[in-house]
Amino acid sequence: MPDYYQWRTRSGCYFCFFQRRSEWVGLLKHHPEKFEEAKGYEKINPQTGEHYTWNGRESLEELAAPERVAEIMAKHAEAVATKRSSSPFLLDVLQEVADDEGEARACLICEL
Repeated sequence: MPDYYQWRTRSGCYFCFFQRRSEWVGLLKHHPEKFEEAKGYEKINPQTGEHYTWNGRESLEELAAPERVAEIMAKHAEAVATKRSSSPFLLDVLQEVADDEGEARACLICEL
């Protein structure tokens, strides 16, 4: 198993639109240069003020704030602990957590 499955539930695509917030935090922690590169792609339309971000709920700049990282990881840890008893396999647990959080399913590449 690749090392990135310690903090991801899907493929190793650094800039996957379907990443969960906890996976973006994992990218920040494990590959800060890639996280910064991803932040560079996020834009605000100056005419409309519309935000174009990886995660429709918040920008990566907002997500990277220390208090937000702590909140995301605490919620994720609580969800994993709650689900851990239902399966001994971490990937199964993480998928159940994602399903409960209402996160989007994986892209077609990861579903194959």
